[in-house]
Amino acid sequence: MAALLLVLVLAAAYLLVAAPLIGLYRERTAVLDDRLMLAPRLRAAAAAVPALRARLAALAAGAGARKITLDGASDAIASANLESRIDALAAASGANVGSTESLPAKAVGPYRRIGLRVVLSGGYQTLVKLLAALEGSSPPLVIDDLQIHGMVLPRGRQNRLALNASFNVYGFRSRTTEASKKP
Repeated sequence: MAALLLVLVLAAAYLLVAAPLIGLYRERTAVLDDRLMLAPRLRAAAAAVPALRARLAALAAGAGARKITLDGASDAIASANLESRIDALAAASGANVGSTESLPAKAVGPYRRIGLRVVLSGGYQTLVKLLAALEGSSPPLVIDDLQIHGMVLPRGRQNRLALNASFNVYGFRSRTTEASKKP
């Protein structure tokens, strides 16, 4: 009977003391393993912080000098400026602008979104050059709803592939320009 009582006391002691301590040990081991795996990554991230701060400062300095909005005291003037900018980029790339249509201006936060629908034609390289020029232009322009259709044009004995493209292009004008002119 005493042996049975001793086994019961040892089992209770194991369940009440040893088992929770073993579980705690396993949890702490898992946490420690996780932290050991993260340590090299955190050291690498910490080492990259000075370079990232320097890059941020350089980008911030460059962004201050970069023009981000269209010129124009009104939406109509900004739209005309956008159209002349697109015509100049198209002429530089060799594309033929068929038509441009003004899209309704829309208030977007502190800006006015000015848009044009452009229809043009040219070769593949010409369209790629124009799209790259629009993407890299200053102020930044956004291209939307791009549609490209191909057609074969006869040229002597060789057929030549020409592309017709249409897309919306948007630029942004600061709303403070119109607000500063109101009495």
